[in-house]
Amino acid sequence: MIIGSLILPGFILLSVFVTSLLCTGLIIKLAPRLGLVKAPTSRCSHITPTPRGGGIAFVMTCLSAIGLLYWNELISGGSISVLFVGGFLIAAIGFRDDLYPISVKHRLCAQLVIIAASVYALSPLPTAELWGFKLDASWMLWAIATLGMIWWLNLFNFMDGIDGLAATEAISVLVAASSLVSFQNSSVYSVEQTVMVLLAVSILGFIGVNWPPAKIFMGDAGSTFLGYMSGMLALMTLVTGALNLWVWLILPGVFWVDATSTLLRRMIRGDRWYQGHQSHAYQRVSRFLEGPESQNHRRQKAHRTVTLSILAINVCWLFPLATSALVWPEWGTLFVAIAWMPLLVLAAYCGAGKPGNIELSGKKQAKRVKFKEGVSLEV
Repeated sequence: MIIGSLILPGFILLSVFVTSLLCTGLIIKLAPRLGLVKAPTSRCSHITPTPRGGGIAFVMTCLSAIGLLYWNELISGGSISVLFVGGFLIAAIGFRDDLYPISVKHRLCAQLVIIAASVYALSPLPTAELWGFKLDASWMLWAIATLGMIWWLNLFNFMDGIDGLAATEAISVLVAASSLVSFQNSSVYSVEQTVMVLLAVSILGFIGVNWPPAKIFMGDAGSTFLGYMSGMLALMTLVTGALNLWVWLILPGVFWVDATSTLLRRMIRGDRWYQGHQSHAYQRVSRFLEGPESQNHRRQKAHRTVTLSILAINVCWLFPLATSALVWPEWGTLFVAIAWMPLLVLAAYCGAGKPGNIELSGKKQAKRVKFKEGVSLEV
């Protein structure tokens, strides 16, 4: 009986994975014709021409799966239409930007309209309560949620800077969130969980060729789509009460902290924060691990090390704290502080938002740093 009930979901997920895999391979072949292969610039973390915009493969796969399930009445609800239409439009803008760059002003305006409409469609939003203060004004909640979504979407785009990182982060957060929804209500498999799993499996079909050394990048089409979908799924769980705000502040804590601290530092310094750069903490650590010679095999190893380290933080540190915040929501602010404090210290130590590379201070500058490969480098 149990095995029989798993056949259809298993077949659907396998189909989604294979479809994403095939679509990704097709995009790689068509990339030169579509103009998706660009020469790397000084702001890039790679040195060889690599196709971008590959995220459109898992975008099409995920949206097609959602559409087919909705058409066959396996999932239902007005939120599905919001996710489908909004996700499609966000991805379309991102893919257009991958092909022919769009100005920041026009891109942000389009995102603002789409997200504002999406948040409005999910209204009324739940009352926000913090330290005994309640915020239940619908227009204010709508404005706060819209601005938060705009920041999260672009934050995810900012953090897509090395091989495999954004895809790994998305999968880990989606799987963790789906698990917590099941923990909260194990008797019903919700629409939010269904979409989370579909999206995670779609990314799995892509991550194999995005893993260091990446054969293709997801581009704005993929990163903004992931930011939109994960943000809207978070908002949906807040509306239904399946998860709380603390969970969504903790699970992607590495991205929240690194991107926010980096951008704030760049703003304070007067930089054009919206332009591409390489001053995120994860980028600086990656370059430090590469060493000054920046050989390709070291770059690949550095990308893997950083990505797997962030995955370990998600699983071993952030997930247990998110679970605690779900069980004891009255202590949510404390759990967020506990989760973020080491990340803030680490970001500051790695110089998040600081230009240039990580430099050793004092006497260490004159020492030789020995890597595991047995190669010594002057720093």
